[in-house]
Amino acid sequence: MRKLILPLLMFTQTVLAENLAFISNQLDNSVSVIDVAKSNVTATIAVAGKPAGVAINHVKRKAYISTPEQGGFAVIDIPTLKLTQQVKVGGASLGICVDHQGQRIFVADWYENTVAVFDSTTLERLHTITVGKSPSGMVVSPDDQWLYVANRMDDSISQIDLHKYSIRNTTKVGKHPFGIALNSDGSKLYTANVESDDVSVLEAGHLKRLNTVKVGARPYALAVTANGKHIFVTNQDDSTLSVIDAASNQPIATIAVGDKPEGISYSATLQRLLVANWMDSTVSVIDPVSFETLSTIKTGEGSRAFGEFISH
Repeated sequence: MRKLILPLLMFTQTVLAENLAFISNQLDNSVSVIDVAKSNVTATIAVAGKPAGVAINHVKRKAYISTPEQGGFAVIDIPTLKLTQQVKVGGASLGICVDHQGQRIFVADWYENTVAVFDSTTLERLHTITVGKSPSGMVVSPDDQWLYVANRMDDSISQIDLHKYSIRNTTKVGKHPFGIALNSDGSKLYTANVESDDVSVLEAGHLKRLNTVKVGARPYALAVTANGKHIFVTNQDDSTLSVIDAASNQPIATIAVGDKPEGISYSATLQRLLVANWMDSTVSVIDPVSFETLSTIKTGEGSRAFGEFISH
């Protein structure tokens, strides 16, 4: 009988660690953990430093939360939902992401105009890369060859070679790009341009500009479905999501969500979109096929969740 207990416990822990959403509540100095399948908050974790950005290490089962007021990031162990470490970066860390092998953490420093690279095992700094002004959103290509960085105050996107840790290309986009996203095969890059109320579509290999799509007021972040068919954009001042058809590069629907939507993330396994609403302190759960709102979940004050925040 004893031989069955350990495997059962391991199986239970694995199930509980999957499909959890980590929502940074900036005004509460906390992170709400949502069970995506059940649409409810299962835990609240105290995280000091005005938590903002979120990244998930699916390989090592960690959640990383940027803490701009403390100039670093916090590490949460997903199976136990415990904050285990806080790491110093620099001036004001904001955007954060992880490579697909789970080996490196990338942290954008808003004030110092740099991206710091950390080893995910030792949490030691490996490199510091100078980019454009006020780096914010970041995303890594599926093959871990490129890191893309939105330079908000420069109105540009930088493409960083992750073998050489050097900038390969920088391209102008719309005004004040913030959130960025790649489609699943890494061929197209999308940027939410806050001040020009549009989305730039780029060929990711060489950052060639392909199209510009008008959306709602002050677009903040984006999510792309696994099949690449639709792009969802949070519009802060409209309290809506814009839905873009990727084939035609045209907006095809508008979905009402909570007040001041910011972070957005997509669960392919559960076919759910989660949207963090800053002013309402809620998360909207959206069906990405029917575009219907399935539920609204109360979180902490100032829910931001900037980045990929759903574990799988």
